[in-house]
Amino acid sequence: MYMERKAYFISLDKRTIKDVSVPDTTEYEVWITPDELKRFEMLFRESDKNDSWFALVDLPLKPFAEEEVDDMRREDHENLMKVYQFIYHYGTRETRRKLKEVGYEDI
Repeated sequence: MYMERKAYFISLDKRTIKDVSVPDTTEYEVWITPDELKRFEMLFRESDKNDSWFALVDLPLKPFAEEEVDDMRREDHENLMKVYQFIYHYGTRETRRKLKEVGYEDI
């Protein structure tokens, strides 16, 4: 079964995925199917989970827990790279140009 692609606008700053462009927002246009949208939403949720967990870590009581924090940072970075890879892969030419401007190039 063929699933039709549709345009979505992703704002990493506002952590939103909309089907309409929002003025005054840095956003990336992608053309994706409903299944791809679900996959991307999972990436966003995973990132949110890590952000929430990081906020809950009680660093003053664990001053030498650098390894745990480093692991969390590494995981956050890997997840962010997956987000950028997804956006680059499904993005328009303009989206890819914007990503290059911020220093991301598909590897």
